[in-house]
Amino acid sequence: MKRIKLGFVGAALAIAAVPSLLPTPADAVGIVKKEVAGEKFSLNLFGFSQFTLESGDGVAKSKDGADDGLRVGADRVRIGYKIWWGKVFSKLHLDFNRPDISKSKAGLPEIIKDAQVGYKFDKAAFFTIGMFKTPVGMDFNIPGKHLDITKRGMEKKLALERSTGAMLSGSDVMGTGLGYDIGYFQPTTRSGAVSDGTKGEDNAYAARLRYDYGKMVHAELSYGLSENAGGAGTNDYKVWDAAIACYLKPLTLKGEYIDGTDVKGETDRDQQVWYLHAGYQVTPMLEPVIRYYYGNEDLHDTNLSNLFLGLNVNLLPKKKHAARIQVNYVVAGGDGWDWKGIGGYKDDAFLAQFQVSF
Repeated sequence: MKRIKLGFVGAALAIAAVPSLLPTPADAVGIVKKEVAGEKFSLNLFGFSQFTLESGDGVAKSKDGADDGLRVGADRVRIGYKIWWGKVFSKLHLDFNRPDISKSKAGLPEIIKDAQVGYKFDKAAFFTIGMFKTPVGMDFNIPGKHLDITKRGMEKKLALERSTGAMLSGSDVMGTGLGYDIGYFQPTTRSGAVSDGTKGEDNAYAARLRYDYGKMVHAELSYGLSENAGGAGTNDYKVWDAAIACYLKPLTLKGEYIDGTDVKGETDRDQQVWYLHAGYQVTPMLEPVIRYYYGNEDLHDTNLSNLFLGLNVNLLPKKKHAARIQVNYVVAGGDGWDWKGIGGYKDDAFLAQFQVSF
């Protein structure tokens, strides 16, 4: 039997049992809406903090589980702003969980999650330049405060992540529900599948086709590439992704498949991950969820599965993600500690997160 620290379970249950003792989030602050220079101007501030409890052999660094005890940490401590001024827009998004400005990846210090400016011609065509998420991966492109489970899953390591670049996007083109993103980027060295790349010599490219049927169905297909993903003379990393999400209130269903070739530029180091997800909004406050991940890597022919069993507790039901507790038990299967791929829990784990956002 893989062990989970009972003290952690008690702490998680205590949090869930006494929501009245938890701090309530402030309303959105610093919102400005007025006319400036003959154009509508709006400034919105946003931020969120996510603090976590983790325990179990799956969060340990090695198979012996010597460091599998209760851990208290933070996934995200962020603040930022968004500006709209006529057809011009801008966004800055900082993560104080990565405060070392000397560590620069993909063109900017890691404390900067997003820093972008752009121009919207209309909903079918808008241009963005700066640091932002590449358009590969459905779950990866969901904001961190809207995740269905406590952590991003096994597919995240294969996504191209954020990078500095330029992108042309559009939504609901000619009323068809179709959308697109086409981007050019610096090497995507924030990705778990890309370890190197020379700025000014190596490039990355990504494209995505999207379809939305109202708010009920979202589907997308994407492809990306980052050149010399392990450094000069190595292979390009290539990845494609297909995903669908159905929101049939109170039921949510999702599925995604991602396929990465030549991870970190290594020949034949290929990996595939897929997941299926279901959530049911029993009450405005409570949503049980289940998600099953399966990953396979070809170079050593190993596999790993992660089954997430969870409960989302919305402390402010009328504003779903403003104050939330998430509790997950992760059951690991497959080759476990012999897994040679990237991402995933190699053993069982218990996770809980308390989030406040505005």
